[in-house]
Amino acid sequence: MKIFLAIALLLASFTSMADSYDDDLKKLFELTGIKNNYAGLNNVIINQMQAGFFQAADQNIDAKTLTEDQKKQVGEMLKARFGEMVKGYQSYISEKMPYETVEAEVYMPLYKETYSHDEVKELVTFYDSPVGKKTIEFSQNIPEQAAKKSAEKYDPIISDYVKLSISENIALVKKEMTDKGLQ
Repeated sequence: MKIFLAIALLLASFTSMADSYDDDLKKLFELTGIKNNYAGLNNVIINQMQAGFFQAADQNIDAKTLTEDQKKQVGEMLKARFGEMVKGYQSYISEKMPYETVEAEVYMPLYKETYSHDEVKELVTFYDSPVGKKTIEFSQNIPEQAAKKSAEKYDPIISDYVKLSISENIALVKKEMTDKGLQ
């Protein structure tokens, strides 16, 4: 009986430790904004869907014979259809992979493989501190700021290269077309 009681107490303490680990991970995810990143990822996917949808519409709907009024009507139809598509996607995602499921099946195992429970506690303490909060804010803003500064400094250089490369390659294609009697 004593052995059974000892095993029961041991199992209960392991369960409590696992719950505590999960709770600490959830706190870390809350502090670092992982849930917001998940929502942001879905917004990126929706933007990609939008680009693909309207590109497919351009390829599959011949607008050359339409009047301006008809083009406007078709544009409104496409916007409405895309709105329905987004609603369907959001419903599908919330059913097939809600954040809570992704958190439990993806994020938690990844963090548990990388960080011990004690390390997670240290991270929670750090990210809950003023300098930790500042670090989070900085890390969320730096990609946009870096992109802006990079664009200011390097866009002219890249633009010149791309223009020259396009010109050279179009000229090569035209020459090849001439050589093959295609032009």
